[in-house]
Amino acid sequence: MPAYPNALMQANPQRNLLAAQMLPATGEGSYLRQQFPQVYGFLGGLAGTAPDEMQGSAMDPNTAAVRQGASYGYLPGLVASSAPLGKVGAGMGMLAGMARGTQKFDNTALMGGKAIGAFDPRFDNRVLEQARISATVPNIVPTGATTKPTVSLADFEGRPFITSMSDRTAAGGNLVGINDVAFNRPVELKGGQDFMFNNPGQVWASAQNPINAIMKGANEIKSATGQNPLFLPWRMAPTGGDFAAMTGETMLAYADSAMNKTQKRLLDKSIKEYIPEWSGVANPASVEQFRAAPDKVRKALKGMMDVNFRDNGGLNIGQARLAVADPAQLVAPDAGVMNVGEIFAGSPTVMQSGHPSYPRGVPGQGLGTLAENRNIFELMPEVARARGIANPTQPGQTDIRALQMKPYAGIISNELLKRLGY
Repeated sequence: MPAYPNALMQANPQRNLLAAQMLPATGEGSYLRQQFPQVYGFLGGLAGTAPDEMQGSAMDPNTAAVRQGASYGYLPGLVASSAPLGKVGAGMGMLAGMARGTQKFDNTALMGGKAIGAFDPRFDNRVLEQARISATVPNIVPTGATTKPTVSLADFEGRPFITSMSDRTAAGGNLVGINDVAFNRPVELKGGQDFMFNNPGQVWASAQNPINAIMKGANEIKSATGQNPLFLPWRMAPTGGDFAAMTGETMLAYADSAMNKTQKRLLDKSIKEYIPEWSGVANPASVEQFRAAPDKVRKALKGMMDVNFRDNGGLNIGQARLAVADPAQLVAPDAGVMNVGEIFAGSPTVMQSGHPSYPRGVPGQGLGTLAENRNIFELMPEVARARGIANPTQPGQTDIRALQMKPYAGIISNELLKRLGY
């Protein structure tokens, strides 16, 4: 079932160039409304439907999200609808096409898209792909926290902490398109560093064993100090987000929306060599099939799509990586500390984190984003000395990889803060 049903909107140039009528085909049972209610609402708002006019029963848990999404799109829709016909006529057609699932739209004008621009070349180090990647425009509809408190390390003097690795993927939004292609199935951005701000009651997500190690350390720290430890995730290399399914889902979503039937048949035939039961890129069931595949299979499949289809209707892997990356981390240094959270020691593990790639959750909360740039080794001087790191702000890659083996702990002591210049 397409994410943008045929009757999602009907343009009426006689009254409003971006007017829309929400019809039964897009009611409470529609795929888009059920799976991505804020995206559904955003499109309705963009097309001229006020938030309080979005249909939905008070008993439907998605109604609030639909109306919140409409609030994001309503004002831009009004602005666009008041523009001269020569400027908006094309936009009206693009929105109608998006509703039909023909997926072409002017993302920069209508969705506020911004080209990726400068990025760490390790996202994709192929020289001939750099310009193409830099000009890529991801279109993201926010769904979660848009503001976070700014904090200083000095605010947490005397607090113990636990640290673990974090990829650079974004959280709190839906990737609804890239360049001039609108996705039939948006990609949920789950994070990443900002996971702690978009999942109430959780500060982190991972597999069972890493969660066990973090919770064991947190409980021991609270037993010894009487305090909940902070959680300070450190930043992985640009390719660290490849384990999460979002990169591959983005490549598949783009292919589903941009490729013609011949290209899709060829792609599906190729994917069946990796996932024999593959339902087809146009089938919503394919998302779960990709997520359920082993990491080794997903990695090989992404490589195949990059090599064989980046010039045949698809994306290159660098575009996909950057489309799901946090814009604040495109050129940020490895092992940097960005966000501060708190672990609720003594609380049970969250058994359903809501993250497709990391099923278990650490109970806790996000506290804020650091105003200053710090490397995790600056906060663990004993570890830096033990590894012979001369400059803790510039650790080597072998030093950073060593941190991946287990969670480390420390304390933000008065002595440490003085050494760092506070």
